[in-house]
Order: sequence, then structure tokens, then C-alpha cells
Amino acid sequence: MEYKVVGDNETWNPTINILDQSQIYTDWPHEVVFSDIGSINHPNTQVLVNRGKKECVAVYGESFSWGDSMDSPFVEQQIALKGSAVDKKNFKHQFFNENGKFQVRRDNFTFRMNNNFGGQLTRMMDTDYYFSCVPGQGTTTTLYGLQNSIERLSSSYDKVYIIFQLTCPARDFGITDKDPILYTESKEKHQMKINMLIKRANKLDTVDFFKLYEQIYASRLKELSEKYPNCQFVVWRNFTSWCGARFESVIQIEDLMIEYYAGLTLHEAEDNVTAPVMRSSWDQFVNKIKTNTNKKYVIDQINLEEESLQFMESQENFYEGDRWSNTGSYHASPIGHKVWAEYILQHIEEHNGKD
Repeated sequence: MEYKVVGDNETWNPTINILDQSQIYTDWPHEVVFSDIGSINHPNTQVLVNRGKKECVAVYGESFSWGDSMDSPFVEQQIALKGSAVDKKNFKHQFFNENGKFQVRRDNFTFRMNNNFGGQLTRMMDTDYYFSCVPGQGTTTTLYGLQNSIERLSSSYDKVYIIFQLTCPARDFGITDKDPILYTESKEKHQMKINMLIKRANKLDTVDFFKLYEQIYASRLKELSEKYPNCQFVVWRNFTSWCGARFESVIQIEDLMIEYYAGLTLHEAEDNVTAPVMRSSWDQFVNKIKTNTNKKYVIDQINLEEESLQFMESQENFYEGDRWSNTGSYHASPIGHKVWAEYILQHIEEHNGKD
């Protein structure tokens, strides 16, 4: 399949290495604002690939945007060269220390940057590539990365395509096992709005609470799109559902990543995947956030979580998961990133065709 480059008549060449003849700039990870150097677990989380273009694809997100598990072929090769058996015990030792903390990743940077969906879009659209993704982070910190870089990008390019990922709300509420104090104790203005929402949660129905939570992001992205008119925003979610906020002045991809994958692989309508509004920590949510939650709502959400997770981990979903090694991961595969890039580009082209 060939792709017309946006604004040009050339076609996409899938063999191009976007790092060739490029200047690569690595920024200090923005998560350092909320933590210290000891908790930075992944390398290469903020990178500009300067290819000398007038337009730029800028991707903001967490592990699904970063391209987690795409380095696994490289890691397995290194383990094999050392003569170590690739089994679960040894694999865990390679990635986790004795305290169960994730070690610095062995990152096949070239492979990952070329095969994650941002790299695919960069080739398809013939642009520069700005990349700001930290595995495990919440949407608050993703937004901080955007706010920290958008002015520089807007002033450097004729047009910037901002591809912004929203992820599980639990990470913003400080109720997951992923650095639970990292966000809620920060003084970042956006997080403070979420903290204030949590303080009055007992007066809100749970559905309304999540809608107001998401609206904080929708309103901020609208403000940024108005302030930087040469930036076109695309927002999407990976495995948690939209909460009902109004996203104005942006391109909103209604299908979740896992729902899109399900639509490509499942043939029966009754097998369609529906994701929960929050993927984890419902017991902690009920105990800490204290909205006016009924038990049936929580049980329904937990059931959706289990059902969607089954699809994500299944052999049937070949767009996600490192099925044939030992990572046990359901992050998107290279082919999954490719088809997601195609879907994002389809939305951009359809939207711009209407303007």
C-alpha cells in the first residue's frame, strides 16, 4: 500500500530509516520534575529527530506510544549471545532487580523509533519527529511534556501534528502501584485541578466524576489548539473508554486502540470488545475517591476490564502482544503500530479534507 505524503505528491517508502541523515536531539526526561533520577526507568523518552522538514509529527503518551516490548528481539539476542537460557526466571532477572523495581531498559532505539506508530507516521507524512513518551506515566505528566515543548515546536515548524494519548485515569489519582505519590503530590497546575476534583468527589456520581475529570484535559487541549493555530491535535485512548467530555478543536479518534484491533480480528458482533472507564484499582478508587458509587457500576466495570484484558492477551489479537517470546506483554506489536498509524493518518486526511 502506498501513502500520499500530506501536502505533497510523493509516496511513502516503508524502507526509509527515519534516523538516517538526521540530527537526533535527546532531551532530559520531563518526569524528573516529579521524581528523582533513581526512578527514571526508561531511556530515550524525549527525542527530536530533525530530518530538515518543515512539518513535524509530535507524539505524546505512555508505553503504548513509546513502543514498549518492541526491543524484545534485541534483548533476547543479547541473552542468547551470553549463553543464558531464555526462560521466565532468567527473563525476570534481566529486567527486575532484587526489590522488584524495573531496571533501565535495553533499548533497540533504531528499531523502536522506526516501528512505533510515530515513526510510521513520520515516514508516511515525510516530516520531522518529536517524541515525548514515558512508559507507566499518567496523562497528567503526558500533558506536562506537551506544555513543555509545544511553544518550541510551534515556532520551529510550519505545521505540527500533535498526537496525544490519554490513558488509565487511575494513574492520575495516585491509586495504582505505579509511583502512587508521583502525581498527586506535585504542584503542577493541571494536577491541582484534578486534586480539587477529588476533594469534592463525594458530592458527585461516579459517571459525572469521570466526565469532569476528562473535561479538564479536553478544555486544556482546546486552549492550546487556540494558542498555537499551526498545531493540529489528534487525541486517542488505548485501553480505557472515553468518559463523555467535549473535545473541541481537536480530532478525536472514537475507537480505542484495542477496540480497533478487535474490529480487525473478530468476526462476530457479539465478540466486540468494550473497555472500562478505568483499567485497575477499583477497590482503591471506592475507598479513596469516595464518589457516590453503586456496587453494580463497579462490578460492571470490573467485568469489562477482565473481558477486554482477555482479548488483549489472547493469541487471536495478533496486533498486540509479544506472543512468541517471554515478555508476556500485550503492548502493540510492530504491525499493530503500523495499522494504528494508518488509522490516525486516515482521520487527519478526512478531517483536513472537510476544511
